[in-house]
Amino acid sequence: MDLFEYEFFNDIKAEDRERIEQSSKYISLPIGSQLYYEGDVNQDILFLKHGKVKVYITPENIGKGEITLYYISAGEQCLVNTFSTVTQTPTLASAVVDESIEGWLIPKDNILWLINNSQNYRDFKIELCGERLGIVMDLIKSIKFDQLDQRLLNWLYVQGKNTIKITHEKIANILGVSREAISRNLKKLEKSGNIKLSRGSITLL
Repeated sequence: MDLFEYEFFNDIKAEDRERIEQSSKYISLPIGSQLYYEGDVNQDILFLKHGKVKVYITPENIGKGEITLYYISAGEQCLVNTFSTVTQTPTLASAVVDESIEGWLIPKDNILWLINNSQNYRDFKIELCGERLGIVMDLIKSIKFDQLDQRLLNWLYVQGKNTIKITHEKIANILGVSREAISRNLKKLEKSGNIKLSRGSITLL
């Protein structure tokens, strides 16, 4: 997708779109690139053309590892990135490129202009906040109430693939638990007939 394929640009005059385009910075980053760390103050918002970004936290009080909050794909934006940029406060999480990305960085001043002048953009941001908040709330409930094997199985299903190529250690980082716990529960799921384990991959049955 191109920058102005975001639907909220439909109600913006041509001269204003040109000003936004001229101030934008086109970026292309490989997998593993860090977009920001928890505590950074963002100065722009990423408009993603393609690829995927992972937003995560690494709270010291749960030990090593990380917890994935959500992923950002083309046409979506990051709630953490947005809040930090608009309010000029430290980010509450970190973000890393999960699949190589291309997109545009729009600076804070133009984001504030969009908020003040585009009803479509305001509606987009409100919908975004609701979606991301719902994802985070589901994550909190999952961590508090679900057994690890159920959390693990749910995560495998939402990947949308029959076979998932991933290491036990990476799943452990995503779910915020130890690798040993993931390996133990994967074997439990295999024994119950839910999955089949192979070297470096997991197949849903």
